[in-house]
Amino acid sequence: MNNINLKEIRKESGYTQEKLAKELGIADSTLAHYESGIRKVTLEMFLKLLDVCNLEIKIEKK
Repeated sequence: MNNINLKEIRKESGYTQEKLAKELGIADSTLAHYESGIRKVTLEMFLKLLDVCNLEIKIEKK
C-alpha cells in the first residue's frame, strides 16, 4: 500500500480530515499519521476507507 496516496483519496472523495476520521471511527490525528506515513494503515482500515469513500480496487494478474 506504499504507492497509495491517502490524502489524495480523501480529497477526491470530498472529505476533510475531520469528517473522514469521524466516518472511520478514528481520531483526526490518526488519519493525519496515516496520510503522512508516520503510521501504517492496516488492511482492515484501508478496506473501511475504500467503503466509506465508495471506491473499489481492481487487482490484475501479471
